[in-house]
Amino acid sequence: MKLLTLCAGLLLMVSACQSVDEVNPSKESGAKVSADKLVGKWNPTYIQKGKSVDAKWETINTLVALPTIEFTADGKFLSDGKPGADCCGWVGNKYTFKDSKIIFSDFNPCPDVMCIAIACDGWTVQKIESDTLVLETCFNVSKFVKTK
Repeated sequence: MKLLTLCAGLLLMVSACQSVDEVNPSKESGAKVSADKLVGKWNPTYIQKGKSVDAKWETINTLVALPTIEFTADGKFLSDGKPGADCCGWVGNKYTFKDSKIIFSDFNPCPDVMCIAIACDGWTVQKIESDTLVLETCFNVSKFVKTK
């Protein structure tokens, strides 16, 4: 079950973003946290929790390595250094950031696959510090640490 949750989270991370000209990391434009702090490479900590109020942090055990995610200053979203969009995912190759919300665009089409429609309108940054990022994705909340 944890592997299924991990795969779903990974699929989510690899599939949604928005256009480059909408991202302006040097301006907060009303954001609760600065987009400058989001830009960079983030390694997964393998610590996640559910989205419910009483959910507790758990270390996940997986045989599959979670990808390093990256938000570039020009609005690209990368997963392990490659464009982040994946077929049938909720994460795209581009992103915008405003009011602590990451909205994805530039999704990959899936002509040979029937995708399940699940409403997911982006990710929310719950916490961001110089070396720590806590993201609420469509399925769970995950911790990341900034690469050095």
